[in-house]
Amino acid sequence: MIRVLIVDDHTIFRDGLKRLLAEEDDISVTGETADASEALSLLRANSYDVVLLDVNLRGRSGLDVLPSIRAEWPRLPIIVLSMYPAEQYALRAFEVGASGYVAKDMDSKVLVLSIRQAAAGGRYFPAELSGDAVSAIARGEVLHDKLSPREYQIMMLIVQGMRLTDIATQLIVSVKTISTYRQRILQKLKAGSNAELVQYVIRHGLID
Repeated sequence: MIRVLIVDDHTIFRDGLKRLLAEEDDISVTGETADASEALSLLRANSYDVVLLDVNLRGRSGLDVLPSIRAEWPRLPIIVLSMYPAEQYALRAFEVGASGYVAKDMDSKVLVLSIRQAAAGGRYFPAELSGDAVSAIARGEVLHDKLSPREYQIMMLIVQGMRLTDIATQLIVSVKTISTYRQRILQKLKAGSNAELVQYVIRHGLID
């Protein structure tokens, strides 16, 4: 029997998941919570085979708590649930240790399949992800591996708080060139702002 812990802050959604999974002979929901901190407590007190973790939780988000779960239970399968399309959050979820990513509007059969695959030691990659992205994840690659040495250098200067004009002066290039580099870096790392860039760098331990 696959023992499942549901971590989602919407009671109605949790109830729907429990009813759905109750129809499966090999899956049983043995724990549920709306809170990330309580999820850690439940994991320390009980044994689960798969965690269903929502991205949007009150307080600490699912993607924030996922590395904490992975640190204590490195082999525990974690499937991220989200209302957002895979193109927006799946890569980030896999980067921080997810075993699968399922959008909440997907067919229920997809969720059941992802649970069984994760419990068996596999991963569930949503169909929306490109073949190149899936291959990179499977090889354990990270997005910043795609940065050129100059792009990496500029990224680190940006996250250290340097203005683009100061970076341009230091590297003896135009501000327009640095701005172009910045846009390229954001695109490669799937980040939408400097703040998200900082979060990425911290999450991957690239800066103290």
